[in-house]
Amino acid sequence: MTQKVLEDLVAQIREAAASEDRKSAIRARLQDSQTRKDLLADAITALEEDEVMFFEDETCSIWTCRYDPNVVFAPHEHGMGVHIAVYRGTEVEVLYKREPGKLRHGGNTLVKAGDVVRLGPEAIHAITSDGSEQSIAIHVYEGPLTQIERSLFDWTTGEEVEFSMENFYAMARRKADMDEFC
Repeated sequence: MTQKVLEDLVAQIREAAASEDRKSAIRARLQDSQTRKDLLADAITALEEDEVMFFEDETCSIWTCRYDPNVVFAPHEHGMGVHIAVYRGTEVEVLYKREPGKLRHGGNTLVKAGDVVRLGPEAIHAITSDGSEQSIAIHVYEGPLTQIERSLFDWTTGEEVEFSMENFYAMARRKADMDEFC
């Protein structure tokens, strides 16, 4: 039963992503899903991996995401809009602005359980969880995320590094080891 609620949401998002006004339709489906946030959080928690791609085609990519409050993933871009619905905990979007030769911190956005936000295609962000528990969310990208070239950014120099899941995990830092956490 628990996994069925997640499968049903994926089917609804796929339908929304294929609609004429997909941004609004995806947002509406994710907002509606908040009425089942406990069931969805339980379904995502039951998955073996912290990040699972449930679906991808030309219209969207649908991922479940769990982030640890002790780990910060390196700044990266998506090259397309992303809708984020948090079902448990608080996801922190550490936003950056690109400047010649570096990245500059542009503020943090806290996405709490029950919230739905959208980051635009130019967004660069690092990501973590706030508080003492994992954040549990679904991320819906407005296209085929794994089919495009995108970048991670070096923490110190801001230099672009090819995005791969291997690099994504290798460049993660423990919050306790960071001199400064924006």
